[in-house]
Amino acid sequence: MDRIDSTHVIQWRPPKKVVVQHNALAEAKYRLSVRAQKLLIRLLAELDQRVDDFTDIKLFLRDFEKLTSGAPGDDNAGDVRFTEFIDAAKQFMGRFVSITQPPVPGEKEPRGLICHWISSIEKNPNEKSITFSFDPKLRPYLLGLSRNFFVFHTLHAYNLDSAYSIRLYQWAKSRQFHRRPQTVSVDDLRHFLGTIEIDAEGLITKESLRRYNDFKKVALEPAVREINKKTDIFLTFQELKQPGTKIICAITFCIGIKEGAEPPYIEAEFRAQPELPLEKPMIEDVQDQEAEIVGHVKNTYQLNDEQVRKVQGYIVKNGMKYVLDKINLTESQPRENTARFFLAALRDDFKMPVPHTVAKKTKPRSKQPEQPQAPAISEEERRINMERLKEWRLKFGGKTGSIA
Repeated sequence: MDRIDSTHVIQWRPPKKVVVQHNALAEAKYRLSVRAQKLLIRLLAELDQRVDDFTDIKLFLRDFEKLTSGAPGDDNAGDVRFTEFIDAAKQFMGRFVSITQPPVPGEKEPRGLICHWISSIEKNPNEKSITFSFDPKLRPYLLGLSRNFFVFHTLHAYNLDSAYSIRLYQWAKSRQFHRRPQTVSVDDLRHFLGTIEIDAEGLITKESLRRYNDFKKVALEPAVREINKKTDIFLTFQELKQPGTKIICAITFCIGIKEGAEPPYIEAEFRAQPELPLEKPMIEDVQDQEAEIVGHVKNTYQLNDEQVRKVQGYIVKNGMKYVLDKINLTESQPRENTARFFLAALRDDFKMPVPHTVAKKTKPRSKQPEQPQAPAISEEERRINMERLKEWRLKFGGKTGSIA
């Protein structure tokens, strides 16, 4: 048995290898080859969740060879050269990972972290090993997690042959327990799947599959097929078009857990990191709020499925506050056809009218008989909706303003 220095020893061994990560890592921006992806997953699986800091991790060529061969138990390390092991390891230090942090209370914009997965590698050609040191800045995302994390069996990721499949699988695992469709913009999905590479400033340095049809044909569809065939989850997706165009702006995924799939094992308790600003807002709460708002306009305005998809497209493109502004305008007074007015307000960006004083006319007008208008929403319903709208707008950082 190889002798390993005590600083490199990883003692913790769950019954089956699992990876535990903060949800933000599933949406991080980075690009790695499929070999480097699997090597990273192996390193993540070696982390000890019971400690407060990283320990160095030593892997041997035979460990790397098992990842590349795809055949567990195959110890033919000669099939893979040590230089290939080194090349995969160097990707962690030569390519950046960009993580968007949840907003800190009192700050308008979210903070961002750009670093490397690994801060140093130590090569030992004598025993064909590499010792890896994780970047200390990643500690809040990998150790002591008590909330907003996801877990998956390494075996499912090792079975995947595409880097796109591995990234999409991790993203789906981070969202599978929401138990409702998950919508993501195409631009974000490109980052999550690794078709885009960034530099230290967060600027794009390399981009592949720029045309959506190429992205769909080469990355998205094959990844979904492979995940459905080889993992514990099942994915379906639906494309959302930018309103008024044929441009695909977002994808809605349905994530199902296959019957009989074994849940990953994790320890009952992790040590929390109380100093980390990763508590607010709760991602689940925001998504629940969005689902409630979409459900409100669907039921109140009697929208069909196609119209609901248009509303979701405006949320992705323009943000939730934009949609709330149009709800506010629509319900500020009775409408003959609330659905038609609401969709037109979204499409043409209607604004709340500015109050102005009308000069009195000297000559009296002959009174015209008033045409009755039956509002689609009763006054009581409108009052209740206004109260609900105020709560939503406060949630999403808007101001309610005056409502007629």
